[in-house]
Amino acid sequence: MTPLKLTMRAFGPYAGETVIDFDKLDGRHLFLICGPTGAGKTTILDAMCYALYGKTSGDRTGSHMRSDYASTAQKTEVIFDFRIGDKTYRATRSPEQTIDKKRGKGQTRAAMQASLSELEEGREVRTIRTGVEEAAGKLIGLNASQFCQVILLPQGDFRKLLVAKADEREAILKQLFKTQRFSDFQNELRLSLNDLLKRKAAEDTELSATLSMASVSGEEELRKEMEQTASFLQEMRKKREEEEKTYARFQKDYQKAAVLSTHFETLARAEAQLKDLLGREEEMKKAEESIKYIRSARELAPYFENLEKISKDGILVRKEMDRCQTARDEAAKEKEKLAEKSKELEARKTEVEKARQKSAEMVQWMPKAKAYGATLREVNRLTEKVMEAQAELQKLNDKAEADKKIKEKAEAEAESLRRDYIFGQAAILASQLKEGEPCPVCGSIHHPHPAVSDKKLPTEEEVKKAQEKAAKAAETWSDSTQLAQQYQVSAYVSAISEQGYAQAKMRTLEDVPEAFRKPIDLRNAIHRLHESIQLWEKETEDTAKARETASSAYAAADAGYKAASAQREKLAKDYGEWKKALEEKSKEAGFESLADCRSWYEKRDLENTLTQNLETYRRLRQGAEKVAADETDFLKDSQKPDMAHLGQEDQDRQNAIHRMVKMISDGENREKLLEDTAAKVKDIAKRHEKTLRDASLVSGLYNLTRGEKSRITLERYVLGALLDEVTRAANLRLLDMSHHRYSLHRMAGDSTDGRGGLTLEVSDSYTGRSRPANTLSGGETFLASLSLALGLADVVQAKQGGVRLDTMFIDEGFGTLDPEALNSAMNTLIDLQNTGRLVGIISHVPELEERIDARLKVTPAEKGSKAEFEILE
Repeated sequence: MTPLKLTMRAFGPYAGETVIDFDKLDGRHLFLICGPTGAGKTTILDAMCYALYGKTSGDRTGSHMRSDYASTAQKTEVIFDFRIGDKTYRATRSPEQTIDKKRGKGQTRAAMQASLSELEEGREVRTIRTGVEEAAGKLIGLNASQFCQVILLPQGDFRKLLVAKADEREAILKQLFKTQRFSDFQNELRLSLNDLLKRKAAEDTELSATLSMASVSGEEELRKEMEQTASFLQEMRKKREEEEKTYARFQKDYQKAAVLSTHFETLARAEAQLKDLLGREEEMKKAEESIKYIRSARELAPYFENLEKISKDGILVRKEMDRCQTARDEAAKEKEKLAEKSKELEARKTEVEKARQKSAEMVQWMPKAKAYGATLREVNRLTEKVMEAQAELQKLNDKAEADKKIKEKAEAEAESLRRDYIFGQAAILASQLKEGEPCPVCGSIHHPHPAVSDKKLPTEEEVKKAQEKAAKAAETWSDSTQLAQQYQVSAYVSAISEQGYAQAKMRTLEDVPEAFRKPIDLRNAIHRLHESIQLWEKETEDTAKARETASSAYAAADAGYKAASAQREKLAKDYGEWKKALEEKSKEAGFESLADCRSWYEKRDLENTLTQNLETYRRLRQGAEKVAADETDFLKDSQKPDMAHLGQEDQDRQNAIHRMVKMISDGENREKLLEDTAAKVKDIAKRHEKTLRDASLVSGLYNLTRGEKSRITLERYVLGALLDEVTRAANLRLLDMSHHRYSLHRMAGDSTDGRGGLTLEVSDSYTGRSRPANTLSGGETFLASLSLALGLADVVQAKQGGVRLDTMFIDEGFGTLDPEALNSAMNTLIDLQNTGRLVGIISHVPELEERIDARLKVTPAEKGSKAEFEILE
């Protein structure tokens, strides 16, 4: 997995949108992520992990990673573009968060969203939005926890892979090297062995069931049963052949007796039939006589038919007379009703004429009705205008009066100040008088009563301001008085004049009745009058037409009644003449009366039946007489055979043969069953032998792969070998970085027996002993962890079908190294550039900044951090 671009929005310390484009490394495979503590270096790794798995490298959740610097309108989101092999992918994720609504005011709680897409020419295709974490794990080959142990080595957790428990390390190695196929192979062997054992049990059950179906306990009993059945069938077939020959001889005699018995039965039936026919001879004579009378009456059919036709015509004529009578009565009633209707309409004629006149008068009112509403509204509007003018005039007069009072008050105040000022001047002069010196005003040298003032005397300036204020108030009063007078003679008088004109126009329209002063009411009234007039005219016209129709109907019904009466008289005459003629013909034909003749005529439909019955009687009698004579001549002195006894003997012989046939059939079925059973037993034995061979082979393979003897499964054996390769690759770097002191290897004497254990320990060449990896110091642990991670990546890359570990991120750990170890570690990482693997390091160690020319610099600010690449040439 190689990172291409990381976009963070309102994520951690990054408030706005921060885009980290790894293409800016320009082919460099080692870069440093640097910046002050808390600036957001680890957040970059958290963002990658969060976009893929919904988790960070630490314990923080996505909702906790929302930036404190972001505004409520900014959405927290991470977009991570990366490449695996020759395909490019994009993981996008945003946590559950509270942000501003896109429409309207207020905030809303946005749900967590995640997606994983493949990129083709920068476009997202084949996007999934559910199960993103599982899909990312399958794509990269690591789950979140394994990702943080193999690709992303978080701060303080870089030693996890080194000191992990055996089962945790096993899970990582299984995922990286895809060794599930070995476990699957073992499971397939187990399933195959179970199937073979089930097949063996099924074959045993099938053999038992097959023998049970044949009611035998074993193959020897089956063989004896087959021999006995064959002997029994041979004997029964011989007996059946003898019995069939005897039955054939009996059948010849039985057939002769059956033929003779048939002739005796035929003679008995003929004699019984002949006796029955002789008993019906008198009945046949009466039938012959009836045929004679019916034929005589049928010759008079034209007379009967004419009488019947005249009767039917008479019925129709009677119905026509009744119909015409009813129609004539109804027409008479209608004529009378319409005459009354005509009188009623004629009586309403005067009222209709008045309505016409009233309608014409109302039409004349329409212009005034149309003007009435507008004029009324104008009068009301002008009345309101007059009231408003009166109010405005009163307002102006009130202001003039108020201004007058202000003027008078200002004038009084100014006069008072003026008098106080003049009197004060006398007091001032008097204060300067001296006895014996002349007064500057009167020249007297004596001043018995000089002017004295105990008030505060106004100045000349104050007197002047008061006079100016009084003059201004007088001017204001003059203006307001003049404005009120002008308004009274202009706007007010104009409003009064317009109102008077409108009221005068209103009086010219008041001759329209109050009910019709609205055009719609007047129009509806005119319409109702027109409708009543049109209704009367239509009723008058319809009534005249109806009277004419009723008169025509009466005349037609009366004419029809008279014509039908005449036709009825003619039919009655014709009926009497034909009846008299028929009576004469009946007597000539030998009938006692016309009623007797009619009775036989009505039976004419029985002629064919009587004739057929008579012919059938004669034919049956002749046939019976002939059969009786022929059978009597054939039998002569023959004796009647006992067919009941012979039939019973025939049945007994057939039953005996059937019993033999059934016994032979049962024997053959039994023989077939035994033969089929023998064939099945042979087939089962053949299959059972193969099943045993296969089960033995699969059982041996399964026990080998599950470690029945070695206690090491095939998958764990492969994992152990792969871990040996990983430690060998790791030791190439660890020995160099530790100056050939430390090396990693699998712990001997592990729970499985040493060969299959996945627990790691470190060998110390200084002591010549091995010890657990968690006993190393901080710097030593970092070097061992780094060597193990790089060795793991080398082996995974080399193994066909493994996960691609193209990238590694290391968060801190270099601070624990002394200068020499740091130099060794840096040389190792620099050498990695030749392999094309991308390595990102987060560290505060100054020496790293000096030696690594590609830096992803994270800079904190008041409103969030920024991150950008800095490439030193």
